[in-house]
Amino acid sequence: MGGCPSGKLCLYENTQYLDLDVTSTSTRGCIFLGHFGETGFFNGIGSYVNNLPVSVGVYHYSADKKTFYLDGTIRPGGYSSNSSSPAQFGERGAVCTGGVNPNAGL
Repeated sequence: MGGCPSGKLCLYENTQYLDLDVTSTSTRGCIFLGHFGETGFFNGIGSYVNNLPVSVGVYHYSADKKTFYLDGTIRPGGYSSNSSSPAQFGERGAVCTGGVNPNAGL
């Protein structure tokens, strides 16, 4: 799905798996999305494929509260070609595996 290799998490700012922006093989850690893509995932994750053996927590970032909030979870084998509508899934946030909390380092 979406050209994402086995054993990887693939995230795209765009829908329809266009312009791969982030890949990861980590099963315990966080990726802070503001450091990737053309806009730092300002509008969230447009599409994704999770070929990891673990679930991925998706968080958006609240600048005024300086906190990450859980938007949802991507199950192993999960995918979506359009995850940006209606909510902004992972807007300027983080994706974490292995139960890691992105607020731990704040």
